[in-house]
Amino acid sequence: MNPDFWVLVTKYLSNEASEEDINSLFLLLETDKKYQIALDETIAKWNAVNAIDTKIFNTDASKEALFVKINTKKKTNFFPSKSTYIAFSKIAATLVLVLVSCFFLNNLLDTDWKEFKTAKNEKLKIVLPDSTLIWLNKNSSISYNFSSKDKRLLKLEGEAFFDVKRNEQKPFIVESQYFTTQVLGTSFNINSNVNEKASVSVISGEVAVSILNTSELVLLERGQKAVYDDTSNRILKKILLDVENEMAWVDKTFVFNDTRLESVLNYLSKNYAVNFEVNNPNLKNCLITANFRNESLKNILTIICASLDCEFKKVEHNTIILSGNGCEKKPEILVVSPAKNQ
Repeated sequence: MNPDFWVLVTKYLSNEASEEDINSLFLLLETDKKYQIALDETIAKWNAVNAIDTKIFNTDASKEALFVKINTKKKTNFFPSKSTYIAFSKIAATLVLVLVSCFFLNNLLDTDWKEFKTAKNEKLKIVLPDSTLIWLNKNSSISYNFSSKDKRLLKLEGEAFFDVKRNEQKPFIVESQYFTTQVLGTSFNINSNVNEKASVSVISGEVAVSILNTSELVLLERGQKAVYDDTSNRILKKILLDVENEMAWVDKTFVFNDTRLESVLNYLSKNYAVNFEVNNPNLKNCLITANFRNESLKNILTIICASLDCEFKKVEHNTIILSGNGCEKKPEILVVSPAKNQ
């Protein structure tokens, strides 16, 4: 809704509206029906809780008077008498009180939402009332509301991995930066970090993804990913080459199968909060086949560089430089590290 609407209404009720203000208000009322019923709906909400008496405000009479004033094009004295000014000021004050009170009322009544937040370098495992598991990544927040009888609602900022308890009677719906994601029971990852492309990755089951406030819908299966394209405001559907690594940030488990070193470094960069620089472009093309479980970044790089005959060096600002001759033929690494005790 146009934020000027309530300003124009308040000016009109207090008899302080100029002819330009009145024309602007009439244009809003004429172009969209929601403006014509906005005042009635707001006052009705407030009357429902009997907080104040709003009988002094007659929206129908007010709008009728407004239409008459515009249609007849009569000149109006915009300097009202003292008694008129006081009367309209009371009405305007009541309207403002109604609007402000309804705003706070909506927040007070919204008590069914529960919220979790994580700080920098903090991760959180959450068990919801329906036994759904959520892993919340650093600098993220999630809130949920299960009070509805026919759906489970969540709102996400940042990144989270979901292992959803199946319930065909109550779909699991997550709203994030650009997407609405709906499932019955599955596991998937949502990334809505502002400095990364918004995405939904499906690890198991099926997921329906749509852009907020649009009718476009994309169905995803295991191994598929939806990426938001901010240029076209569309969903791009992609294939995940390394499905397991989409949730590597949860348990530090990496599974690489003929994966280019460049992609390997991208996963490591995200999960260990470092930046990589590769001196030789040919080094990026080396293929890696390896499993790493709960290994330190130093151990992972030591194993990779030993197999590729390259070196790594950490410099300032969390940057690691890799140098070497690159790959003339496909190298292969097979490393299976046993899981360490938690």
